[in-house]
Amino acid sequence: MFRSLRTQILLWTILPLAILLIGIAYLGVSNHQGAMRELVAERDGALARVAAARISELLTDRARDLENLDASRPETWDAQIFEGGIALLDADGEIVNALPSRAVWEARRDKISRKDEFSKPFLENGAWLVLRARARQNGTLVGAVELPPFESFAPRGEAYLVDEQGKIIAHPDAARVGTDFSTHAGIAQVMRGESGATFHHNSQVGELVVGYAPIAPTRWGLLIDEPWENVVAPMFQYAVLLPVVLALVAVVALGAIYFGIRYVIRPLENLAQAAQRIAFGDFSAAQRRVGGVREIEELRETLDGMANQVSAAQAAMQNYIVAITHSQEDERKHLARELHDDTIQTLIAVQQRIELAQRTLNRDPALAASKLGELKELTTEAVEHVRGFVRDLRPTYLDELGLIPALETIAREAHASFTVQGEEQRLDAERELVLFRITQEALRNVSKHARASQVDVTLAFAADEVTVTVQDNGRGFDAPESPNAYARAGHFGLMGMQERAQLFGGNVYVKSEQGKGTKVVAYLSTKSGAA
Repeated sequence: MFRSLRTQILLWTILPLAILLIGIAYLGVSNHQGAMRELVAERDGALARVAAARISELLTDRARDLENLDASRPETWDAQIFEGGIALLDADGEIVNALPSRAVWEARRDKISRKDEFSKPFLENGAWLVLRARARQNGTLVGAVELPPFESFAPRGEAYLVDEQGKIIAHPDAARVGTDFSTHAGIAQVMRGESGATFHHNSQVGELVVGYAPIAPTRWGLLIDEPWENVVAPMFQYAVLLPVVLALVAVVALGAIYFGIRYVIRPLENLAQAAQRIAFGDFSAAQRRVGGVREIEELRETLDGMANQVSAAQAAMQNYIVAITHSQEDERKHLARELHDDTIQTLIAVQQRIELAQRTLNRDPALAASKLGELKELTTEAVEHVRGFVRDLRPTYLDELGLIPALETIAREAHASFTVQGEEQRLDAERELVLFRITQEALRNVSKHARASQVDVTLAFAADEVTVTVQDNGRGFDAPESPNAYARAGHFGLMGMQERAQLFGGNVYVKSEQGKGTKVVAYLSTKSGAA
């Protein structure tokens, strides 16, 4: 998957953007979380102060109520003010009067103090009570004050009381009473009479927001512990994971860059070097794999195929040049032989006839006249031979009459039928010469190799091209699959026809099978710009 160019591009573009966005989000979350910590600390500090003030006010009011209470008249005692009850003790500590009952106060005897102070809170029937004693002339009056429920102070956390040594004296979980919390955050501050909030890390529940405030009538302190995860929004709970995510994204980005360098940049450099070597003639330079993404390997294979085609074309061109050179030399030999064996011999015979006629002109005029007649025939024959050579070298009737008469003439000489299709039109001289030579070469091949009994030549005109088709019913041959294979198969005549046609935006196609004849189709573009 990572070796795909599309994947590499996506990684190079998306990953840096993702890192940037995650970094911005992380900074935003961090700043927001810092602001939230300040707000939450301020809120929990205020919450602790309000709760401590509530308890302080309650204890102060109850101490004043107890001082104003008439100990000699139990019937005036108000159980709604002292929810835990009221008791009067004599000088020996014996209970004189009690509300709601003596039995209740007997159970509290170890918690009663005769000093004018508050006792430590104790749990009774699910409620936390504090005893307040007040000495009188006729004894000691003690009132039991019920503290507000701690759950009302911290709905999402825990509120509890500590004494001046930092030990818990009241807690929603009674089992934790007596626990030494002197090292807990906020304890030292509340013992100094300070109020506020701070943060504390607990190995069991994580980070805590701790609000603290002192309770005025006593030396106690109120603390409210609230887990940070209960305060912060769920998405911010995982803000600590953002650096890890950012690190993972960075690792993936580095991996993408590594893959990019290894599978894109270096393979492209190797491919560029191979292309440069091909340009200097080393056509095997792209045969070795350069690795990299799939698209680069496909590009290398394409480049290697092109190099092989160029190499094959060069080899074919060399063979073609050699064949053309041999053909030219053979043609020169043929012309020299024809001129020597035919034209020169004819001219020699003419010369001899002239000499003989000169010798016999006065002695035997009749014989001289006969020799002059032979001389005329020889001269006529020599002229026809020379015209044939000239026609082979340059068809004069093509220049004089045009393409259609010229093709019709060579078709008639080759005993082939000739047909014209479409609207006839004159072409420029170069295109007419190319079509003529292609048709001439095709008819020459039919004459040499085909052994055909029927040959058809068709010239077809279209809107923007002209086509010549030469078809025979001869013995045929195994035609190459593509024009590029003409030279390798030794069909230099077909290759020459093809190159002529390609000069004017055309081509030559050959269809042939053994025993099924041959069809040669050549087309040229009639547009003046096609070349």
